[in-house]
Amino acid sequence: MFSNITGLVLGSLLMAGTASAATMSYTTAETNPQVRLVLDDAAEAGSVRFSLSAAQGFADFLGLGFDFAGSSVMQSMIGLVSFTSTSTKPNVPNVKLFGNNTGSQGTCGNGCNFNGAGGTGDTVFDYIVRIGEQGGGKNNVASVVFDIAGVDLADFSNFAVRAQETSNGDSIKYGLNPDTPAPSPVPLPAAGLGLVTGLGALAALRRRKRAAA
Repeated sequence: MFSNITGLVLGSLLMAGTASAATMSYTTAETNPQVRLVLDDAAEAGSVRFSLSAAQGFADFLGLGFDFAGSSVMQSMIGLVSFTSTSTKPNVPNVKLFGNNTGSQGTCGNGCNFNGAGGTGDTVFDYIVRIGEQGGGKNNVASVVFDIAGVDLADFSNFAVRAQETSNGDSIKYGLNPDTPAPSPVPLPAAGLGLVTGLGALAALRRRKRAAA
């Protein structure tokens, strides 16, 4: 019984210092197409996984813009995981990084303009990841998954997507809105209560042992 209570105390200490992995999802207010972005920091240790797709309709993705609160993102930190395409001979997505963390990046190469007329959301970002190629009717990127290593989920904000050849018959530039709250950390009072309960049970067991002796 003593070992069980000791385990309870140790478990309370571990719970107090353990952080939970988090997943955040973002979608466009528009529904034709409705674009969805999911960020997951549990996909691989020390990295954040980006999963971009169309929840409704279709979009040929060109680029993903975002702001970053950390020190910097570099091309070497980005790795393609998977993608889908409706083309019979699709090109592998670029996942090429544009920007220098100054909040002034509005394009990601040929045909990928975030600062043009129309669309929703901001027009400039700290970084833009180029995904697909310009030109409709071929080599489209219907979804993409990539990792950025050495970053924290909380450092990313203000997402927008640029796409062409969509299900509404036009190119788009949409801002993405968070649709799940950030996970709450383990409350310190609750963790402390578990620790106090364990220590109290341990003290009671010692008193019973002394009385029996």
